[in-house]
Amino acid sequence: MNDEDNKMTEERGHSYYCWDSGQPQRTDSVIRLSGEHQCFITGETINESDDAHWTDEFDAWVSCRGYQLIQDAHSMGELENNKEWEIIFAEWYAKDEAEADRNE
Repeated sequence: MNDEDNKMTEERGHSYYCWDSGQPQRTDSVIRLSGEHQCFITGETINESDDAHWTDEFDAWVSCRGYQLIQDAHSMGELENNKEWEIIFAEWYAKDEAEADRNE
């Protein structure tokens, strides 16, 4: 990595749950399209410097606040009330399990 790559990594937020060719990608190697993105869950703007979570199921970004809302709904047993959130949670859970299997 050169100095410019390091600078870009420092300025860019981390991107979680990004896979390519069936393999998880390191959070510091994912390059989001420049500009702002809209959170699929909250509708709020996600800046380039903000951390964000990716959902392949909906081809969309989820802000950290949106991620927390989904996690809270799971903890409270309320995911079944929102099918989209339930699908996203299941996707992320499956990716976490696949990554855990790779690390064993």
